[in-house]
Amino acid sequence: MTPAQAAAALIRTMPQPISPPQLEEYGIAVSESDAQAISREILSLNLYWILAAIDAHIPAKYRETIGTTLLETIKAAWWQPGRLGPGSWEEYRSELDTRRAEYGRLVDQEGMSHMAISAEAASQIEDRGFVPPDDRQKLLVLLIDYAPAAEYGRLLEEIW
Repeated sequence: MTPAQAAAALIRTMPQPISPPQLEEYGIAVSESDAQAISREILSLNLYWILAAIDAHIPAKYRETIGTTLLETIKAAWWQPGRLGPGSWEEYRSELDTRRAEYGRLVDQEGMSHMAISAEAASQIEDRGFVPPDDRQKLLVLLIDYAPAAEYGRLLEEIW
C-alpha cells in the first residue's frame, strides 16, 4: 500500500464532523457553531490517536508523507468548506499541536488510558462552554464512539 492509500484508508475510518442532530442522538443539544467546535475537538483527539498509530505501525520513511496527506485531505474536505468552525487552518494546526503535546504527555508521563484522554477532551469541550457540566457523561460516550483509537492501529496493521 502506498502512503496516499494509507492516508485515504485512515480518512475513511475517521468519523465525519458531527452535526447538531447527531449530538441530539446522545442527548446533547447545541447550536451549529457549538457542534463545529465540538467537531474540531473530536478531530484533534482523532488526529492524536491516528498520528500515534502511524508512529507505532508505519516505517519512519513513510510517516511524514502519510501525515501530510492526511492533514491536506482534512483541510480540503472539512476545513475549507467551514465544517469545523471559524479561524484559519494555521490557527487550528497550532491548536492541534498543543492538544497532541498535552495528550502525549498524559499518556507517556502519567500513563493515562484511552478513556482518560477522552475525559480530558471532554473537559476541553466543557471548559469552553460548548456543553453544560450535566452533559459530561453523554459527551464521554460520544467521544468513545467518535474517537476509535484502537481502530486506527488495527487498520494500519492490516493494510501496511
